[in-house]
Amino acid sequence: MRYDGAAVSGGQKMRAMLSLSLLLCSAVAGAQSAPSPIPGAVSPLATIADIAWMAGQREGEGLGGLSIETISPPVAGQMAGHFQQIEDGKLRFYELYQFVEARGSLLLRIRHFGTDLKSWGQNDGIEEFPLRRLDKDGAYFEGLSMRRVGADGLETIVLIKHKDGRREDAMFRFRRKPL
Repeated sequence: MRYDGAAVSGGQKMRAMLSLSLLLCSAVAGAQSAPSPIPGAVSPLATIADIAWMAGQREGEGLGGLSIETISPPVAGQMAGHFQQIEDGKLRFYELYQFVEARGSLLLRIRHFGTDLKSWGQNDGIEEFPLRRLDKDGAYFEGLSMRRVGADGLETIVLIKHKDGRREDAMFRFRRKPL
């Protein structure tokens, strides 16, 4: 399933938003898109310490609603994350994810859940995205990229693949919140 941007009813809209979040395939650099990582490219050497700056709780805008994200500090080569998407005061979906050291680099694993906590998606609901590029302010995974903006900001760009073949970047802009 892919979100096509057409007007849809509440249930259809929720399903479309859930499908949309699975289609994470782009990069971010400040206010402009960075070069997209090349699918199938070799992952750079990296450890979880390279992205420890991501830890914290943030709130922001994305997909036409409120987005809340919490990323735990590194523990044993992993960082756990939790995401909530809220629209019109209603929870639309959850994500649980982990950044993990794998094969000398980093891997992002994401699992999506409806508001009833039933997982959805292929491969038992788990999607994997290898790291494709890393710099001091950004981690660019094949399916999701995050970039630090100042002391308290985080920007994420998601590439949306429409049914008709069009591609569109969706920006999430987060601000750090106290835990």
